[in-house]
Amino acid sequence: MTGKLSRGAKSAIIVGAAVIAAGLAYYFFMKITGLSIPCTIRLMSGLKCPTCGITHMFQDLFKFDLVSAFHDNEFLFCTWPFIGAEILFIVYRGGNNKDLPRWNYVLLFLYIALLLIFGIIRNII
Repeated sequence: MTGKLSRGAKSAIIVGAAVIAAGLAYYFFMKITGLSIPCTIRLMSGLKCPTCGITHMFQDLFKFDLVSAFHDNEFLFCTWPFIGAEILFIVYRGGNNKDLPRWNYVLLFLYIALLLIFGIIRNII
């Protein structure tokens, strides 16, 4: 083992750091100004999209209020670690010029299907 990181690993670290930095910048922007990005779907239709509540969820996570964070968006609260790991995996594989395995595509399509089902159910209940 040489101790050197592969190009894919470096890319994954850079993307992960950039996402965290952008999230922190947005969080502090909201704290200072009180402004946030509204959900266009909710503004136009009055219905919650599958990702509605994600901003409040992360605000509550910063305050370590796990109960409120869960209630902001139950599905994403339970699956955001998977999303982060998946993004890093895709960047890592792409940085090493490797295709994603077939099981990964199946997993992503299953996740999207479950997210859409959640979006429908949350507006019915």
